[in-house]
Amino acid sequence: MLDKKDIFPIGIGTWTIDFENFSKEIKTLKYSFEKGQNYLSLYMLYNDGNVVRKMKEFIDKVGRNNLFINVNLEPTIKVKDDVEKQLNEYLSILNIDYVDSIQIHAPFFSDIPLKDVYSKINELVENKKVRYIGVSNVSMEQLKDIQKVSKIDFFEGIYNLECKIYEDIGIIDYCKKNNIQFICYQPLRRNRTALRNYNCLLKLSKKYEKTQNQIILNWIIKEKHIIPLVKSTNINRIKENLESLNFEMEKEDYKILNDFRSKEFDDIKIDWKATGGTTIDQLANQYD
Repeated sequence: MLDKKDIFPIGIGTWTIDFENFSKEIKTLKYSFEKGQNYLSLYMLYNDGNVVRKMKEFIDKVGRNNLFINVNLEPTIKVKDDVEKQLNEYLSILNIDYVDSIQIHAPFFSDIPLKDVYSKINELVENKKVRYIGVSNVSMEQLKDIQKVSKIDFFEGIYNLECKIYEDIGIIDYCKKNNIQFICYQPLRRNRTALRNYNCLLKLSKKYEKTQNQIILNWIIKEKHIIPLVKSTNINRIKENLESLNFEMEKEDYKILNDFRSKEFDDIKIDWKATGGTTIDQLANQYD
């Protein structure tokens, strides 16, 4: 059984895993695990739950207690009992007794107040069906509202070179001060950031003889102390990602990345209430 402190610096993403050709995918998942990656985040929304169903095979092969399994509550919570109902579906499909952490995927997936969702999660912790509690894609106001009824251990949100909104609104610093581990999705914006060939990345890539993606991951992990979720079922790409842990950059170079801004993304106004605008979970997908 893994604790929060045992989580590897790079998490295993599961978006777009090919469940129809899973015999190929499981080989690279096992490779990731053998190299130390042990944080697994699961989403029932992906391919109508088929990814979760296939991931049972991977969990069985490497051993349930050797993984830190996070699951997401997603749509839609209409009453408090839906929280446990959704959790039980994960437990049944994976044939496990507990999850390491649980979080609501996004606040607009709940028709009831978030405080009610998390008071129910507290009961699941008391009943030993959940060990840690997370939140995802919430605002500072929503986070503090949830904290009135529940201790929070993890925060999953967007963070990359171009999308720094959670830094701008103070949540990353807040997490550091309150012992909340920030985990980011789309740290590389699915390779779209590197394809833009920003001058700062090109220079740092040349200076350290690393790829642009390695520069980004190194900065996120070593400078920002954030755990990135990276999905890859290509062994060479996994090796590349892991190599990002094996070098240090100079302070002034980290500062270059800290100071970098993208006006395109900075100008996007987030629709926190999901009334028809750009929601936080879709921020990274707005531009190629």
